[in-house]
Amino acid sequence: MKKPITDSELQTQVAQLPRERTPERDLWPGIEKAIAQQSNNTSKRKSFYPVAWAASIVVAVLVSWLSLTPVTDVTEQQSLAKIMKQDFEQQKQLMLTSLGQPDLTQLSPKMKTQLIELQEAQQAIQKALAKDENNGDLLNLLRWTQKQELDLIKKLYSPQWQTI
Repeated sequence: MKKPITDSELQTQVAQLPRERTPERDLWPGIEKAIAQQSNNTSKRKSFYPVAWAASIVVAVLVSWLSLTPVTDVTEQQSLAKIMKQDFEQQKQLMLTSLGQPDLTQLSPKMKTQLIELQEAQQAIQKALAKDENNGDLLNLLRWTQKQELDLIKKLYSPQWQTI
């Protein structure tokens, strides 16, 4: 074990230490390099800000210009009507395949007339859409008539409860 040092011994040891300590190697080149590198970083950062502002202004102008220009794509509306018709035909065929082909002779006269009216309405709407492709009301009406026809086909094949 070491013996404890008294305060007076500690004071004499501190007094014997040199006042200044010189480093083992010259540190000034490292200090100069760090200062030069720090000044280069600030100049790079200062030149970045104007470029960032200019880029953000260009993006803001471009986005506002693109959002304010009206987009009228007639082929998109035409293709929407065609896609709706193809989707309806596919749903109808899938339903008829799963339920079986209907025997139209066994349909009640009321159902026959409803089915014919829906098909005629769809044809009339298709003709109107050919003249006015941008009409959203006609597209909604076409979707509604297609849904009604599918519901009528479901109703036709739903089992009827027999009454005794």
